[in-house]
Amino acid sequence: MVTKELRKALGYEKANLSSDLVHVTFNLFLSEILNTTDSSAGYVLKAANAVLVDKRFELLEKYRNNATELYEAVVRDLDFSRDAPEVVEEINSWVREKTDGEIEKLFDDLSPSTLLVLLNAVYFKGTWKTQFDPADTRDEIFFNNGLELEGREVPLMHMTSLFLYDSIDNFQVLELPFKGENVSMFILLPNKHDGLHSLEDSLTPEKLAEIQERLEDTKVDVSLPKFKLDFDEELSEEIQAIGANHIFNADADFSGMTPSTGVFVSEIRHKAIIEVNEEGSEAAAVTGNLIDRMKSPQFRADHPFFFAIVEKSSNMILFMGRVNNL
Repeated sequence: MVTKELRKALGYEKANLSSDLVHVTFNLFLSEILNTTDSSAGYVLKAANAVLVDKRFELLEKYRNNATELYEAVVRDLDFSRDAPEVVEEINSWVREKTDGEIEKLFDDLSPSTLLVLLNAVYFKGTWKTQFDPADTRDEIFFNNGLELEGREVPLMHMTSLFLYDSIDNFQVLELPFKGENVSMFILLPNKHDGLHSLEDSLTPEKLAEIQERLEDTKVDVSLPKFKLDFDEELSEEIQAIGANHIFNADADFSGMTPSTGVFVSEIRHKAIIEVNEEGSEAAAVTGNLIDRMKSPQFRADHPFFFAIVEKSSNMILFMGRVNNL
């Protein structure tokens, strides 16, 4: 029941993807895209994955092997009942190491009754292909939640250059490539200050892919806030909202993981950090008389917007989110 429900919730059933294909694809994703530290790639993307097992909990050998070989996870046998504080510090120290100190900690504490912890921590920082000049960054008003009364001054970066861009219906789209051009950030900016919710309601992965195909080279006046997003949330409600409910029940069937019964998920925690600032490669000059004669559209992100960081060769969304409050 658990396997079937998870496959349906994650879209694998609808796409007719076998479990073996899913495993192999994720392994390819991890090896070729995640844990990239080569400066020529234009971005740093690090993931820390771990399976922490209490000594009272029997984990099937096949599951251990899949976790380590296909998902590059560390599997550790620990004693939560006796050493919970030490285990917490060990977890947080390991995460700090894997993310170069960018993620300080995942847990403040763990219950001594904990049997199994699945960890995933991700850190991303990109280097723009075309950098913003820090001299052009100045404090300006960002309208938090799209409301004038909640506006506050934040550092707003400015640049005029050639980008892939389009204006579609009630929003604008801008592609900001990272150095190496394998990964780009797509920003969807509503025309109305309070238009983010309706924009998000209309988005699907298919529509986002279609939008990317529509973009054309355009000289654009860009104003974008510097931001660092630190996402740290318990995701049980979100997981249940997409249709995965049985994993939280005491009668859940985890026979693919353990021969033990009465096992269920009590918490799903995810932490991610994304940082955007002026850093980038040498600024590219805009050339061509045709471009110079064209009036540059204004892409002024001084109100809530949606973004997605996409790996171009696979069209895989690495991150997506919203900037709503700064």
